[in-house]
Amino acid sequence: MTIVNISAADANRRLDKFLMQYLNEAPDNFIHKMLRKKNMKLNGVVAKGSELLNAGDELKLFLADETIAKFRKERQIAEAKPLTDIIFEDVNLLIVNKPAGIPSHGGMKDKDDHLLARVLYYLKETGAYNPSDNFVPALCNRLDVNTSGLVICGKTLHALQDMNALFANRGVEKEYLTIVDGEVGKVGRNRVLRGYYQKDNKNNVAKIVTDENDMPVTTAYTVLAVSEDKKYSLLAVNPITGRSHQIRAHLSAMGHPLMGDNKYGGSHKFAQFLHCKRLSVPDSDKFWEAPLPQKFQKIVNTIFGGMK
Repeated sequence: MTIVNISAADANRRLDKFLMQYLNEAPDNFIHKMLRKKNMKLNGVVAKGSELLNAGDELKLFLADETIAKFRKERQIAEAKPLTDIIFEDVNLLIVNKPAGIPSHGGMKDKDDHLLARVLYYLKETGAYNPSDNFVPALCNRLDVNTSGLVICGKTLHALQDMNALFANRGVEKEYLTIVDGEVGKVGRNRVLRGYYQKDNKNNVAKIVTDENDMPVTTAYTVLAVSEDKKYSLLAVNPITGRSHQIRAHLSAMGHPLMGDNKYGGSHKFAQFLHCKRLSVPDSDKFWEAPLPQKFQKIVNTIFGGMK
């Protein structure tokens, strides 16, 4: 039997989620099997897994020492490329300006390099994260591979939970900059787009439909500039809802796909440019801004006459 005393750092966490990181080499089905077999007790009561932990709780694992040793190992954080463009950091949060061209997370074919790998290696090297801890820092939001801009990482469990709750409850306002094909409207024009969202996960393509049985999505935009030849518009876009590829699909559905976004019908002249410029928490003084990547700024200067 192994006794685990729950610290304040792990308070307000579901027991099953805690176990998945405490026994970090164990498959999820092993954890749930042990719970079903009543091999774990929380404060003397058979555990279900759905309990929220409190500081000072006592968890008893009725497992052989060999089993604990097999499934509980210090995480190996592989060396990663340097983390660049740190916008903000304190004991709770790390906010970075993700470059275009790398995924937010791992798992993509031929993409061993990803933002989370860089973040974890940076936090380990700076001493902000110990791989033997039960909690692993995680990203609160994610951007597509070819999207640049602000990504927030929760360095502590409670910071991650708080930021995730804000994102889930639309408590974070997001502003993106992008260039689309065609003249969307006169400079200063505002519009709110509404529709319903479908995602083909197999082909990783979203589309906006009129079927009210699908997920409603809302996207607002403001026209910042129009090229002299009327071929391109620079937009500030505010996704009110937050679905994968929402901005790309919504603008394509209105006939103005992102310039260079071949998947959604964009022109081929340039690369796709979509940048998460600003994240803010309404009714507070919390906001973060990320400058445009040099390549994006150069294209803006070329097409729109050097506006900042």
